[in-house]
Amino acid sequence: MPQKWVVWLAVDGDLRFLSHHDMMRCVERQAVRAKLPLRYSQGFNPRPALSLVLPRPVGLASREDLLAITLESPLESAELLARLSASAPKGLTPLRAAMPGPGVRPLARSADLELPLGERSDDVAIRVRDLADKPTWPMRRITGDETLDDPRAGKAIDLRPLVRRLAVEDGCLRATLIPLNQAWARPAEILRLLHLDERADLARMVRTRVDYGLADRL
Repeated sequence: MPQKWVVWLAVDGDLRFLSHHDMMRCVERQAVRAKLPLRYSQGFNPRPALSLVLPRPVGLASREDLLAITLESPLESAELLARLSASAPKGLTPLRAAMPGPGVRPLARSADLELPLGERSDDVAIRVRDLADKPTWPMRRITGDETLDDPRAGKAIDLRPLVRRLAVEDGCLRATLIPLNQAWARPAEILRLLHLDERADLARMVRTRVDYGLADRL
């Protein structure tokens, strides 16, 4: 009988710069090298039954990526983690594994981000306080080949309903993002909102925790 697992992963180092597509290829190769009894889809182009529940933006490190995977034959959690760890590339660390149970589908409900600010803490704290008094946080969402240099580019969105919490604490920017109709605020948009560097600061930001709705179902 097929066995469904979820595996928490930490991603850092150079791997954080992989696109979601490349990250999926990396995880797939890791699972194949680990000789896991993967379940495959049917048809002309069978694919392994695995997915990353909340894709990371390019450049963002994470302590809470979640890999959902289906096996054709059962394994114990210790063996599953040992095999994945032995085949993992540098920067990809399997942390723990669990079986969520029949009919339970992990779904991201919130995500916590953290960015060390150093000497910029006071300035960013002022910007955060200014935002607290504003009813909307307008942002242009850039897609495809568009750039911010084109004033007509992008889609107008309001970030405020997508951010549950935004604060500066202990020299760090901390944000909690939540989805609205399956739409999420992008970490780079949070940085742009606060006049921070979308590339350099994104590469220093970490997704520290994600609520996948599994805490009461394991």
